[in-house]
Amino acid sequence: MPDFITLVYIAIMAFYFFQKDDGKSFFIIMALPFIPLFSDDYWLWLPLSAALSVVLLIIEGYKAGPTAGGAVVAFFFFSIGAFGVSIAIKTAWTFLSNFSFSTFHLNNPLSYEWPTYVIALYGLAVVLSLLTIFRSNKESLELTHIHISAFAFAALPHFCGSFLYGMALSLGLFAILFLLAVIRKINPEQRFLFAYTTLGIIPGSFLLKGIMVAFF
Repeated sequence: MPDFITLVYIAIMAFYFFQKDDGKSFFIIMALPFIPLFSDDYWLWLPLSAALSVVLLIIEGYKAGPTAGGAVVAFFFFSIGAFGVSIAIKTAWTFLSNFSFSTFHLNNPLSYEWPTYVIALYGLAVVLSLLTIFRSNKESLELTHIHISAFAFAALPHFCGSFLYGMALSLGLFAILFLLAVIRKINPEQRFLFAYTTLGIIPGSFLLKGIMVAFF
């Protein structure tokens, strides 16, 4: 199975680089989150799909240029949605495969330990983002605050009781902050930079978690 999955990744990336119809790029990016579903090591291959998605989005952003930032942001959110659907399918399949009324137990986020310092750091990241959105010039966001917040949202899930619940919190907070940036009417290119910086580092966090689970 690993050899088959590897060949699928090679084939889909080769198709992306050699195909001449740019309209197909969207479907290639959308297909990446679903490849791990065909493997027995879903959580090992998912970070690779996330990393390749980021690479393709960077290439698409470079090809489109700054004037087409809105289209790349749309790609971004469609890709995140595809990953969400993929994870939901895997979760549902695992749940139904192992479900038993006699042993049924499902932990919720509050069942896990959430260290006080982690919550405090999440709060700090949100405050920095809010300061960036509401106090910076609409045409030029404060990059230092954006980078700090992006790193926090990607790194803090590793210190939560559940990495996936922590990542869900990070993505949820980002979605709220991005919505506030839209309401605040921040320049579209600056919103794209905000999304690109924040979401661009999160697949690396998934990849790191996958390596830790696989080898440690």
